[in-house]
Amino acid sequence: MTATGNTRVIGIIGPPCSGKSTVARQIESMGGVWLDADKIAKEQLTRSDVIDAIVLDFGAGVLLDDGTLSREKIADLVFGSSDESKARLKTLESIVHPRTRQEIRTALQAAREHRAEYVILDVPLLLESGWQSDCDEVWCLSVPPDRHQALLAARGWDLDELKRREKRQLPWDEKRRRSDWVIENDGSIDELTKKVRDRLGR
Repeated sequence: MTATGNTRVIGIIGPPCSGKSTVARQIESMGGVWLDADKIAKEQLTRSDVIDAIVLDFGAGVLLDDGTLSREKIADLVFGSSDESKARLKTLESIVHPRTRQEIRTALQAAREHRAEYVILDVPLLLESGWQSDCDEVWCLSVPPDRHQALLAARGWDLDELKRREKRQLPWDEKRRRSDWVIENDGSIDELTKKVRDRLGR
């Protein structure tokens, strides 16, 4: 962990539909800065240099008529079980991830310079990709299995796809062990809010 002066940097992890966005919005409402890596990565796909790099590797077939990228066509190419799909995913990540990481670092530095009270660092594979060293603490959301399955089903998540993705990650028992606080999201949103506020002393 690293101290960050007046800005408290909180890394947040948890399975899909576990409440990460709810917690992030709560902290944002208290004047915090929410750095959502998924959102930042999607924004990279609108940059001309990123579009050019993707077209160079994947061909003009990934473009729509207006010259923007077709996320559906890219998804068809990179999300699959074949070796070709996995190789294409690595190529896409090599284009998008370094730019996303730099955007996050720039935003994190700006938040510190502006003396933001909190930064919530919402990065997939936060522990695996080394972002923990930029955090003062890491929070891990945990949801009871039955409730989690219901939430995933309501969101339309494919459980087989979720399990496939989790094979490339640290086990959740290990992630919880390496976190500073495990948030048991087993009640209402109001109860979750109270837990967060108590943790922050608000």
